[in-house]
Amino acid sequence: MPVTGPRRYVNLFRNVRNPFEYISDKLHDPGGTLHFTTKPYKLHFDVPASLHQVFKELFMADVYNIGALMRVLPADPLVIDIGANAGFFDILLLSKTKNAQIYAYEPLGSNIERMRSVASSNRRFDNSVIINSLAVTGTPCEMLRLYAQDTDDNQVVASSLKDFNTDNTRELLIPATSFSEIMAGMPKANVDLLKMDCEGSEYDIILNTPPDVVRRVERMLIEVHDIDSQFNINIFSQYLGELGYDVNYTSINGFCYALEACRK
Repeated sequence: MPVTGPRRYVNLFRNVRNPFEYISDKLHDPGGTLHFTTKPYKLHFDVPASLHQVFKELFMADVYNIGALMRVLPADPLVIDIGANAGFFDILLLSKTKNAQIYAYEPLGSNIERMRSVASSNRRFDNSVIINSLAVTGTPCEMLRLYAQDTDDNQVVASSLKDFNTDNTRELLIPATSFSEIMAGMPKANVDLLKMDCEGSEYDIILNTPPDVVRRVERMLIEVHDIDSQFNINIFSQYLGELGYDVNYTSINGFCYALEACRK
């Protein structure tokens, strides 16, 4: 469950070397670009105003429970990150382990540019993260229609579902790859971790990928959205259970859940 209240600041001090950067911004000049260095392993990255909330979710609210995650992952995890956004999850993961290999997929150009900026100033990020400017599907297609906010800033709510967010007024056609194609190109038979935050596309990706391909993932961390009576957290978690996963989830808000699935 995401951390709330003062405990968020414990995580802030635990995860970055310069926590007073955030505190100073909050007290004196809110809304600026923040500059952080992670710990224990150093990575430098910037957080523009448009991504303050994402930073807080990962580095303060700890929505992925990074400490517990690191205790169950191998020392050199193979990770797929679908919906990588600006790469904050990958930064956090690499700040806790030296040897992760991450395949990151992100459809929006502004977010890809920010990830590449992190790569250009952090050799270890550049060596560890393979950045793919692609949307991901379950059903194979060459291009995917996305609905996004009408801005060139970094954003987090772009979706393949037209009615997912009322702010998504811009239509984009994005080159796509299927999850099956991604798995076919992995350097090992099994993937240690699939992290997915793709605003409704989790249903297409998981439900329309052959079960034997999905089962090659040892552990999943997925943001799952209640869409309707056919696509909701109960249907999604039940399906993963039928595939042989232990599943648990907690509510993030009224329609979104943080789901963890571990292969039995």
